[in-house]
Amino acid sequence: MTASASRPQPIGPQLALAVALRETATFDSFEMGANAAAVAALRRLAAGGAEAGILLHGPAGRGKTHLLQATAREATQRGRRAAYLPIARLAGEDPAALVGFERLELLCFDEIEPALESAALAPRLLRLLDAVRAHGGGYALAAASPPQRLPCDLPDLRTRLSACAVFGLKPLDERGLRALLIARARSRGLELTPEVADFLLRRLPRAPAALLEALEELDRGSLSAQRRLTIPFVQQMLARSDGRAGSG
Repeated sequence: MTASASRPQPIGPQLALAVALRETATFDSFEMGANAAAVAALRRLAAGGAEAGILLHGPAGRGKTHLLQATAREATQRGRRAAYLPIARLAGEDPAALVGFERLELLCFDEIEPALESAALAPRLLRLLDAVRAHGGGYALAAASPPQRLPCDLPDLRTRLSACAVFGLKPLDERGLRALLIARARSRGLELTPEVADFLLRRLPRAPAALLEALEELDRGSLSAQRRLTIPFVQQMLARSDGRAGSG
């Protein structure tokens, strides 16, 4: 039951750099918790209104990538030309590889720190942001830190970052993590009771990525063994996983 990925239609040869979007990365599948304001702003951005630029920040596991991909997906579904770019992967690329993206209506840049520190990529990122804004488009960016703490030596680029609507993503509490597990299990066709979800929360790191990775493994195990996700079965599966990790 592993989800496949979908790719926006390319507009030119360079746009192959826009990576595939995870099918699970939608606004509906995002457990908002205390991040409702950020989600609402991104949905407005995807629709072409309100904020011209948004910057999300927070440590890994807060859902930045999920939200950027959801924004690009929703914009595309609305008929707008959009792309999601994990720009950290482009740090070693020729800046010319980004040519063509300025024609899009929405750009979603993930992990922007390496670009900010690159003498070649930082000016190119600035030109992209300005070009997209010049024809009425918008952009969303994600970083680990707020604008004032980002490693950016290009004054104009720092000004663009500071002008964004800034949202620091907050972690999910126990209730939110439980809801996330149950909802994601349901989307996979699995029944996950609150009791089993609580058991997982007691046994695993309380980080969405770790919990969802475990759920994916439980999905495969449940399908293979034709077993429901009961606490004894989940306990058995986790013990096997721990055993493999210990022997590795």
